Amino acid sequence: MKLYEFEAKQLVAKYKMPVPPFEVVKTASDAKALNGVTFVKAQVLTNKRAKNGAIARCENDSEVKAAAASILGKEFLGERVESVLLEKGVKTDSEHYLSITFDTSARKPVILLSRLGGVNIEEIAAERPEAIARMHVDSTRDLQHWEAKELAIRARFRGEDLAKITGFIEKAWKLFKAEHARLVELNPVAKDVDGDYYAVGALVDLDDSARYYHKSRDYSPRAPAIGRQFSERELEVKRVKESDSSGTINYFELDGDIGVLAAGGGGSLTAMDALTSYGGKPANYAEYSGNPSREKVQALTRAILSRQGLNGLWIVGAIASFTRLDTTLGGIADVLLELKPEYPIVVRRSGPKEREGLEIMKALAVKGLDIEVNGSEVTMASTAKTMAEKAKAYFLGKTAKKVAVGAPSRKPR
Repeated sequence: MKLYEFEAKQLVAKYKMPVPPFEVVKTASDAKALNGVTFVKAQVLTNKRAKNGAIARCENDSEVKAAAASILGKEFLGERVESVLLEKGVKTDSEHYLSITFDTSARKPVILLSRLGGVNIEEIAAERPEAIARMHVDSTRDLQHWEAKELAIRARFRGEDLAKITGFIEKAWKLFKAEHARLVELNPVAKDVDGDYYAVGALVDLDDSARYYHKSRDYSPRAPAIGRQFSERELEVKRVKESDSSGTINYFELDGDIGVLAAGGGGSLTAMDALTSYGGKPANYAEYSGNPSREKVQALTRAILSRQGLNGLWIVGAIASFTRLDTTLGGIADVLLELKPEYPIVVRRSGPKEREGLEIMKALAVKGLDIEVNGSEVTMASTAKTMAEKAKAYFLGKTAKKVAVGAPSRKPR
């Protein structure tokens, strides 16, 4: 269960990690500035809000009310905004990145830490992987202080910063373990001009299968898009997602004509931004991460391909850290061979077992599929452009055929 930001920050504060003062309101009339610069943030379950106009920086009450009015009731990637978080601005000196998630290949949690954080963390991970320090932890025991400190040193924290970020690591681990979380991501952990640290961004995903241990939890049901019921495809993906602990998959439907099968939550949204910038219209939001099983990827692929009216399929992702491409692309290929779509398919993937995974996809061309396969030598943005162009050409060709078939025959003069 993915939490809204305000719920995540309530949990973060519970484990003694400072967060900026905040309030949650559902109407613009209740919105007000919090003693100075105030950020108005749409409360939705998708990421990349800042890049999509769902976060506003305001100086006074009138600006806060206007921003709240412009955000509330709007749709953001298919999700209706029912509330906004009002957050007091932090005078930031630097921004860092901290997350804890499961590495299903190692069968252990992994802590990721970087002195570089903020909205471009996906690009940093892809272009400068050495900037992110990693440490696997045995989940059967507590994280030791020296382990947290060692990770912080490897991430190049020093002096007072070293002590403060070490404390954040230890507290984030306690939250991750005690709350049975799948993901705890603090981005950014901001250092203000006085040297104090705050969790300015917080993302928490809880393990639904651990509800038995947390009977007092009273979070509202999480639908993929507020204001409508789950579709049968969405329900099936949700069921498969919860069937085992290997990685994760997510899916909800949009109104476009290009199926998107992307790796990673942030990466998925970055990909969709690129596709729309070239005129492509995503038919869905979908992500897979954490090295999911072949069966999970098959279920996600089948849900995407079962949509009517698709004009293309884009299989995309940045450089994976530990998700095996032979397993995941193998699962996708299974369904492509089963359903054999006629529309164009564009692939751009990179990561562990890249050569084997891309060879699996290239072999589909021999089976009669219209597929273009790329690795890290080609950017995600360039394949977004290719996908949008191919989908448009396929649609126009399909339309022309229909017109030709339906045109009345002409008698010779």
